Amino acid sequence: MHEKPTLFVCHGDDGGPWFHPCRRVQEALRGAGIDYEKVIAGHGSPFPFLRKGSRDPLFEATGTRKLPTLKLPDGTVISHSRAILAWVREQPAQDDGSKQAAKRAA
Repeated sequence: MHEKPTLFVCHGDDGGPWFHPCRRVQEALRGAGIDYEKVIAGHGSPFPFLRKGSRDPLFEATGTRKLPTLKLPDGTVISHSRAILAWVREQPAQDDGSKQAAKRAA
């Protein structure tokens, strides 16, 4: 059975503004036809002193407290939306429109 990558995002999920990193990454993954598990790993502000709760579970799972972060089935961790979007663009296309959707999200 093929395991799915896990995407860790903030509480804004993919309901935020179009330019929000967590939303852009999810749109690119869906556009490329990449199935993934999603974990809401951050609540509140991106500024540590304004956050609600801890990002310790995120750190334990990935080694980083940054969102969005993608953890691949082989254990590779990709943090920062630009790096994740670059990884999505490198994946084989599922159909002709998938690369276009991934590029638009970037």
